[in-house]
Amino acid sequence: MVTIKEIARQAGVSTTTVSNVLHKKNARVSAETIEKVERLLAENNYIPRLGLNALTNRSSRIICILITTPKFARGSAYETPFYGNMLGHLERLLREKGYYIMIFSDKNVEEIEKMTVGWNVDGIITISMPYRHLKKIAGLSGIPIVSIDMDEMPEGNEMYYQVTSEDKKGGREMAEYLIRQGVKRIVYLANVNHGADHLRFLGVMEAVRETDRDVLLEERRLPGNDAEREKCYQDFLKYVGTETALFFSADINAAEMISFLHRNKVKIPEEISVAGMDDDVFATIVYPRLTTIRVDVGEKAETAVNVLMKLIHGEKCEKNVYMTGVQLVERESVKIKP
Repeated sequence: MVTIKEIARQAGVSTTTVSNVLHKKNARVSAETIEKVERLLAENNYIPRLGLNALTNRSSRIICILITTPKFARGSAYETPFYGNMLGHLERLLREKGYYIMIFSDKNVEEIEKMTVGWNVDGIITISMPYRHLKKIAGLSGIPIVSIDMDEMPEGNEMYYQVTSEDKKGGREMAEYLIRQGVKRIVYLANVNHGADHLRFLGVMEAVRETDRDVLLEERRLPGNDAEREKCYQDFLKYVGTETALFFSADINAAEMISFLHRNKVKIPEEISVAGMDDDVFATIVYPRLTTIRVDVGEKAETAVNVLMKLIHGEKCEKNVYMTGVQLVERESVKIKP
């Protein structure tokens, strides 16, 4: 297999220059040299020996992605569109910057901790990780870390870099929209009572508390077991025809509810309204299509990568918490006021 040394000899440059081109460190390399080196790399079918770098103290060009699989997930985290979508964006963005990704996911965060500290990686991005575990990994590894949707918030003056969305605002905007459509009862259904799900509920509470209309609010936690969740959905058939909206913290659950209502001959939105949050693939493959709050996963991923790159290169970040926007997406699953 051809080596960097051989590529450098063919190009008439140093091995450092070839390495810089490989790792996208092109600031001091001329466009002509970059083109020549990249052509020779392609012609020789050069493959970086990443494993060796990862086991030494040199830069491995590997970013570790740590996913805390939600307890309510039936199997792996990847059954939920958010995680697959996020990984797709992160892999593309990091590859464009000359990095590769290593993924660890588990419901047992202690297992994630063990795997992480055993590898030489240049940076870490965590997804849905509780703060206490992120703090431990940061202390053990000393590697730059950015958190996406930290499940718990830091205490006191401790500073960790995190990217999240305006979840409370999203919950509020959906509740305000439902109230404008004449809904008299909002049932908020979430998988957990913390993190983003809880922030979204706080937004719903604000909207209901501040309206001058008589609106009832219920909060229910969805069971993780399929059979138990079916029983939970059965209980909401009593609200058919009562100007009720079922607002789910995740589109996947809202789509599941729509399917359940169809099986029970309930008309949506004529007899009951259903709304969601995320605007993932489930929002548009159900009928009627789901009214939801769009959370821009691509923006989250891009923000997290940009912050991590600054940390890796020793640059100063403007702030510690980065909030991405949300947007109401009106479709056909909510009954519109005449």
